[in-house]
Order: sequence, then C-alpha cells, then structure tokens
Amino acid sequence: MKRIILIGSGNVASHLGFALKKSNYQITQVYSRELENAKKLAERLGADATNKFQALTTSDLIIVSVTDAAIAEVLDELNDVPIVHTSGSINLAIFGDKFEKFGVLYPVQTFNKNIELDFLETPICIEANNTEFENELLYLASCISTKVVSMNSSQRKQLHIAAVFASNFSNHMFTLADDVLKNAQLEFSLLLPLIQQTIKKLEDNKAKNVQTGPAKRKDMAVIQEHLNNIQDKDIRELYTKISSHIIKTHE
Repeated sequence: MKRIILIGSGNVASHLGFALKKSNYQITQVYSRELENAKKLAERLGADATNKFQALTTSDLIIVSVTDAAIAEVLDELNDVPIVHTSGSINLAIFGDKFEKFGVLYPVQTFNKNIELDFLETPICIEANNTEFENELLYLASCISTKVVSMNSSQRKQLHIAAVFASNFSNHMFTLADDVLKNAQLEFSLLLPLIQQTIKKLEDNKAKNVQTGPAKRKDMAVIQEHLNNIQDKDIRELYTKISSHIIKTHE
C-alpha cells in the first residue's frame, strides 16, 4: 500500500499525511470539499488536489479523515477500494458490505496542523474486517509509529471516552485556570511547572495514587474558602462536583 489518497485536509489528515510521506509513502491526492484547503495540504505533500469524488484516481488505500458526522456521506460517494477511517468513536460496521477491505486507523493524539509533534510517539489503534488487511494496516502503522495496537470497535470507543477525559477535559480545566489567573492579573506560565510535573508523575504511577490537593486531603475549610472566592456560578458548581468526586474516589 504505497499510493494513498487522503479524504480530508484538517488536523488529523495533515499530520498523518506528513508522517506517511516521511516514511516514503506516496500521497497521490488530497480531497476536501473546499478546494483551497485541499490545495494547501496537497502542495506540502507533493500530491494533487480535488474537491470532486469523481476525480479520484486509482490508489492502494483511501484514508478518510473527516468529522464523524461526515464519514457515512463520504463512504456513499466512494467505489470499492481498500479503505480506513481515523475516528475513535465510529464503529467498523459503518462500512457495511460495500467494501472488500475496510478498517480503522485511529491515532490517539490531539492534533493541530499548525503545531508540530513527533508522530512516532503517537499510539495507533488498528481494526480491520479480515486478518490479511489487518496485517497490512499493522505494517503501515508500524512505519509511522512505535506504538501500534489492534483493538475492536468497543474497545476503541472506550479509549476515545478516556481520551476525552484525559485531553479535552484537562485542556478545558487549563482554560478555566487561565481565566482565574487573568482575573488576578497573573500569568498562566506560573502553572506550567506544576502541570509538567503532574504529567511526569504518570509515567511511573497510577493517576489515582498520586492525587493531591484539598479534596484528596478532605480539607473542607480550604475547599469552602476557594468556593467563597469563585465568582462564576458555573465554575463554582464544577469545582464542587469535582471535589466531591475526588473525595468519594479516595474514601
């Protein structure tokens, strides 16, 4: 599978395309509904750009990296060809019986096409409708990542839920922390060593075992003092719920 077509030109498609090109795979075409977006990515990958499904050429593999809501619509437009999507939450069954070889190549990472990352450190989860195609996908994934895992759709969905807690929700907590600091005319950079150390501890420890803070200590006086100083009602309720859950977890 050397000739690959990317359907999508967003964050995942961009990083995946760069990683594949670096490993000597040929991205032959990039499709996007917005031709300009397809052209921008295609130019960097040495590929052709199109916004028409009818213009897609022969390839060894099509990688569909679009929003979950758009996957079914894209599949309806494609002919039988080895194909994967990159979603963490969409079941393998979405391919139906239209394709002979189909599967999932899900990179467990937070992507921004304007921010570089080491794709080799990004875990890739593989699922396929038959053993032969699974082995082909495992080989391809092993060329761009040092961490490749086979899993079924149910396991992948649970992993995606866990990823939302670990990354998306955590990032929102950073946003709230930044807001608190701004109100006090303080810089978010003051928290970076704390955040980095929190993550570093997870390399050798279970998260539950390294929990700290007033809720872990059941220091209700400090918790109440914090609540008294949070002006926003929604944030105050969130602080209360999370603190209560931490206390319950460590009882």
